[in-house]
Amino acid sequence: MFLHSLRVRLLLPVLALVLVSVVVLTVALAMSQASHVRSDAAQSIERRTQALQSLFAVTRSVMLDRTHDAMRLLRSEGRRLGAASLGGRVTVGGRAANDLVLGGVSQANNFALVDGVTAIAQGTATLFARDGEDFVRVATNVRKDDGSRAIGTQLDPLGQVIPHMRKGEAFYGVVDILGTPYVTGYEPIFSETDSQRAIGVWYVGYKTDLQALSEVVDASQVLESGFIAVFDGKDKLRFHSKTGATSDAALIERIAHETPSDWVVEKQDVPGWGFSLVSAYPKSDVNKAITRQSLWIGSIGLIVCALILGLQWGLIWNRVLKPIQHLTVVAEELSVGKWGHTIEETELKDEIGKLARAISRLSYSVRVAMERLAKLSR
Repeated sequence: MFLHSLRVRLLLPVLALVLVSVVVLTVALAMSQASHVRSDAAQSIERRTQALQSLFAVTRSVMLDRTHDAMRLLRSEGRRLGAASLGGRVTVGGRAANDLVLGGVSQANNFALVDGVTAIAQGTATLFARDGEDFVRVATNVRKDDGSRAIGTQLDPLGQVIPHMRKGEAFYGVVDILGTPYVTGYEPIFSETDSQRAIGVWYVGYKTDLQALSEVVDASQVLESGFIAVFDGKDKLRFHSKTGATSDAALIERIAHETPSDWVVEKQDVPGWGFSLVSAYPKSDVNKAITRQSLWIGSIGLIVCALILGLQWGLIWNRVLKPIQHLTVVAEELSVGKWGHTIEETELKDEIGKLARAISRLSYSVRVAMERLAKLSR
């Protein structure tokens, strides 16, 4: 009976229309939000990577200026000692190698020059002597992990510097020295009789101070579970986000190397450093954000739907159902001979007003007929 009532028949079309509108609007806004969330994630990554690239560039530029100044000082002090030449075989750090001689003074295990330069310019300094196709540190204040001087170690034969030295060319840039990145300068040392084949190498360098970079990367986060990481030239993880849900170094390395299909992974080279920036976030973060937005939109839609239905119900009750209910009572009482009613709905200008006026006329006709019948029966 309830399903066939007038109120249900009037409200159901409105309810269906509002629900369809809410669903369509929710779907449309959810699709728009999906694009918006992805765009926000991409913009967030771009802002952070640009800031990091700028920090890397400024750090490298400032440190290269210091490196050039220190190199000029090392070369000046070295040349003041005298001409360079290769000496006999010596033992440095437990290894046999050629000696490097400046002005007749052996430089093997002689740290006066390198320590004097770094006392003024700070950083590190080294003298390499050529030994076949290798270049061996015969005097240095670069330290190994145990704190001892790294004499007897050789310039990385597979590194980016040694091809330049073998060609007699200078090199300035970021180099990994014994596992630590340095902003460095390398220039070949020539004898007076041969300006083509280097007999040794001047070196100065500064251990990179990446504390500011580390702090920026540590605080970086992409969506809820994304991260930003920095890998060095040997693919070693140097820095990574520590504020998001993904902060485990082993997991970050696996994602960066394997680029799983359920993650969005972007990689950028850091010019002049040999480093790479990796930004990544799981696709599930986007889906969660879309779901939250959809639920919020749907909830607002349902509230609006309830308000519209409440307003519609009030209008239907006051403008339709209540007048009809009163007219129904009048008609029922009229059918049992009660006709002394006041029908206010006759003032309405709509269809209900027409019905009220018809019932009023019927009531009047019945009352007149009954009065005549009563007179005749006397």
